[in-house]
Amino acid sequence: MAKHISKQDSENSSTRREFLKQFGFGAVAAGMAAPLLDNAYSATEQKTTGHKVKYRVLGKTGLRISEIGIGGHSWAYKQVPDGQGGYRRPTVNEAVRMIAAGMDMGVNFLDSCTALEESSVPGEALKRLKARDRIIVSIRVSHKMKGIKADKQEIYKWTEKRLKLWQTDYVDLCLLCNTENDTPQSGYWDMSYSIEALDKLKQQGKIRFTGFGCHFTPELFLEAFDKFGDYFDICSIPYNIRHRAAEKVLPAAKKKGLGVITIKPFVRGALLKDRDLKGADAGLPRDLISFVLENKLVDICTCGVHTIEQVRENLSASWTKLSPGRRKRIEKIAAVNIHDREYAWLEQGWRYA
Repeated sequence: MAKHISKQDSENSSTRREFLKQFGFGAVAAGMAAPLLDNAYSATEQKTTGHKVKYRVLGKTGLRISEIGIGGHSWAYKQVPDGQGGYRRPTVNEAVRMIAAGMDMGVNFLDSCTALEESSVPGEALKRLKARDRIIVSIRVSHKMKGIKADKQEIYKWTEKRLKLWQTDYVDLCLLCNTENDTPQSGYWDMSYSIEALDKLKQQGKIRFTGFGCHFTPELFLEAFDKFGDYFDICSIPYNIRHRAAEKVLPAAKKKGLGVITIKPFVRGALLKDRDLKGADAGLPRDLISFVLENKLVDICTCGVHTIEQVRENLSASWTKLSPGRRKRIEKIAAVNIHDREYAWLEQGWRYA
C-alpha cells in the first residue's frame, strides 16, 4: 500500500496505517468533515447546516462507515434537467461539487456497479479533491459469475478495469452481485472459484474486504449465509418501505457478523416518479431513507444523487426522524401500483403489507 500513498499530494502526510486507524477503527466524525475545496467547489457553495451524518460499524470489517452513502447510479443515468425539456448525466465538475458537499457532511462511502461512469466519474472527482484515502470505495462485479472456472478471469478483468477507472491501486470493498436469473440452475452460484480469485486479489493488496449482494428471495439469502457467510465480510440487499423482505434475513446476516449495505431506498425511483418534490411531496426522499435507517441491523443505506440539493436532502435523513404523519404518507405511497416490469423481480413477494 505504500506505493499508493506515495502517489498522493505532498501535503497529505497520512500513512496507510493512519488511514486504517482513523477510518477503520474508531474515527471521530469531525475528522472526516474537513472542508474539501478546489477550483470546482468554492466556499460559497458550502451551505451545510452544521449537521453531520452518523456512523455505524460495517460488520466484521470494523470499518466506521457513514450510515448514508452515495451510489454509483448517481453518475451513470440521465437524471439532471438539461434546460431543454430533457435530461443529462452529471458532469465531472458537478460530481466534484456533490462529493465534496457530501464529505463536508460526513459521507465516507462511494459505491459503483456495472456502468463505466459509476467508477470513472467519482474516481476523477476523488483525484481532483485529493481525497481517495478519505473514502471507502466499493465495486460490484455484476452478473458475471456462473459457478465455473472462468469466473476467476471475469473477476480479475473486472477488478483491474475498475482500479484504472477509479485511478487507484486498491478498493476497500469488492462485492459479487448476481440475480437468480444469472444462475437459474443453482440459485446462488458455486462461489468456490470466485473465492479463489478474491483471495488472490487480497494477497495482491488490490481489495481489502469482500461481499456479495443479489436480488434474490429471502430463502436464497439465508442459504447463502449458511454456505458462505463465514468467508465474506459484507452482504448487500434491496430494502425500502415497499420491499421489506430484508427484514426476514438481516438477523441471520448479523449472526454471521456480516456488514449490511442496503440499496434501492426509492425503489429505483418508482416511489418518486411524478411526485411534486418541491411542493406537496417535499421531503419524500429524506423520509424514505429515514425509514431504512430506523432498522439498526442496517449499517449503511446507499442512494442516488444528481444535484447538490439532493445530496443535502438525502443526507438530512441521518438526523431527521419520521413523524407519525410522514410515516403514514410513505406507507400510502408504498402501496401504489408499480407498472415497471423491467424490475419485476423486486415485486415478487416483496410488497409492502
